[in-house]
Amino acid sequence: MHVISISDDEPENIVNATSTQKKTKKAEKNIKWSKHGNLPSPRLFTSDFGPTQFIKNLSNLSPYYMCRQFITDDIISLIVFQTNLYATQKGERYILTTEKEIRTFIGINFIMGINKLPSYRDYWSTVPYLRNEYICRLMTVNRFGWLLSHIHLNDNSIIPARNSPNFDKLYKLRPFLDKIEINFQKNFNLGPSIAIDESMIKFKGRSNIKQYLPKKPIKRGYKVWMLADKSGYCYRFQIYTGKTDKQVTKDLGGKVVNTLTSDLDGKEHRVYFDNYFTSVKLMENLLSRKINACGIIKKNRKHLPEFRKTMKTRGELETFVSDTGIIASKWIDSTDVYILSNFHSNDPNKITTVLRKNNKGVKIAVPAPPSIADYNKNMNSVDKFDQLMSSYNIDRRSKKWWHRIFFYFLDAAVLNAYISYKHFIDIELKNFKGKCAEGFVTETLLDKIPPSETTLRSIPIRIKNSKPTVSLEIRKTSSKHQPIRVHGTRRRCALCSTKKKEFRTSWRCSVCEVPLCLGKKNCFNKYHL
Repeated sequence: MHVISISDDEPENIVNATSTQKKTKKAEKNIKWSKHGNLPSPRLFTSDFGPTQFIKNLSNLSPYYMCRQFITDDIISLIVFQTNLYATQKGERYILTTEKEIRTFIGINFIMGINKLPSYRDYWSTVPYLRNEYICRLMTVNRFGWLLSHIHLNDNSIIPARNSPNFDKLYKLRPFLDKIEINFQKNFNLGPSIAIDESMIKFKGRSNIKQYLPKKPIKRGYKVWMLADKSGYCYRFQIYTGKTDKQVTKDLGGKVVNTLTSDLDGKEHRVYFDNYFTSVKLMENLLSRKINACGIIKKNRKHLPEFRKTMKTRGELETFVSDTGIIASKWIDSTDVYILSNFHSNDPNKITTVLRKNNKGVKIAVPAPPSIADYNKNMNSVDKFDQLMSSYNIDRRSKKWWHRIFFYFLDAAVLNAYISYKHFIDIELKNFKGKCAEGFVTETLLDKIPPSETTLRSIPIRIKNSKPTVSLEIRKTSSKHQPIRVHGTRRRCALCSTKKKEFRTSWRCSVCEVPLCLGKKNCFNKYHL
């Protein structure tokens, strides 16, 4: 490939590629770059985004039922079947697990993520300041430990051999991962701005797919490539399992982007990614699929134009447009920044500014191309997902390498449900996850309530605006609720009493532990409908 050098006084300013790329394959197209060119404006994003119509049509819009659209019955059934199968294959004496018990197991893990202790056995400790009576009532420590050691997601007896073409390093997790990713895509429509980046699942044990990334907050663990919405919603993911057939995969970043965006053709999304993924070839491919893309790029990548080396002033900019519809820019910040885009404008009148601190620590406006400002604004989608995931997650060590991935995506399912729920009702993540946990354990909790009135205090009541509140999942389980007459002080009805007009009653619910009217008003029935 011949290279034409560029000087400042040349009118045409056309270059084929960087001077370092003198020898390439004959089959490669000769890309021409020009300083005098512009890209057509991208079409506006007009699709619906946020929760899908399926979610909007839910009859019961509670945190638990929203969460159950992500951790669905088929996932619970899979865990039950494979766990019982694994216990049978081991030849041990055991008690069959059930869907109710697995739901309770998941709910307990969510509670443990909110109320963290050093070891799971501490929740059943005899030490008063460690023991959690709520969890103790749900399940014994030995049963929880048995489930933790026997829980399974795929049949070990038919796992393909390592030398088999069907061998999958994620075989133990594959059915679960496939089902939960389908739910992620089914329940949410991506917004106009999305990003692709890598996330890390913390793991320090032995595993041949474990990665070491020294520049990441989590340095050791499993690498997950993720396509996330601006809200932090995880839409698609791909776990990196290392080399295939002991060979290094060429253009791995480009292949990851093409896989994660395989269903976005022609939808006018704007995709952002960093220099691990970005290449001229990838940008051209995405443009041919009518996907808008923008990403920073390493200066030694193939097919880039030859930029001036004398640029040193912060805010200085040089831009080229290729004959294939790609815009390449070099912009001076504290370091040299190279960026590619297939939809931003090259119009000098559209130059924007970004805030930077000078030597005196004062923020000043620095000129920047629209692609830089746009990239900085929209590249943080996966970072937002990671930030939300770090709160109240199931952070438990395990010798089984796949446990971390399993619990990670259970947390991801709750987080996606939370982001979807926030489109309807504003709520804190802690409260949302707590209500989800309550929903998962409700059936077991109600079965554990003894009929004696002296031990009714098993469900904690949250006081809000001077009225007790009980989760919908507990209120709607009508078979356990019975009216009990309380002798002594009459209390305000939890349903009909207001500050302006009080209604007091001597009756209360045996399960909810809240006062409710009987008689003509019959608040007892209305409260549990």
